[in-house]
Amino acid sequence: MGQDAKAEITREMLEGMLSDFDRLSDSDGVLTVELRGNGLFALNPATGTYEVVGLARMSAAMSYIR
Repeated sequence: MGQDAKAEITREMLEGMLSDFDRLSDSDGVLTVELRGNGLFALNPATGTYEVVGLARMSAAMSYIR
């Protein structure tokens, strides 16, 4: 087992993962996600690349965008 992780997930992010679940899950029906900074990403097994699931909150460093 690796490190424990904590993520903030919005309803919109969860609904997006659910609507894309069949496309993004592997043959065993498992969705692989990765936390990078404030972002949550899901692995697309067909392409081997990660797709953005979303950002629950903007980081403090990006607060000027609001």
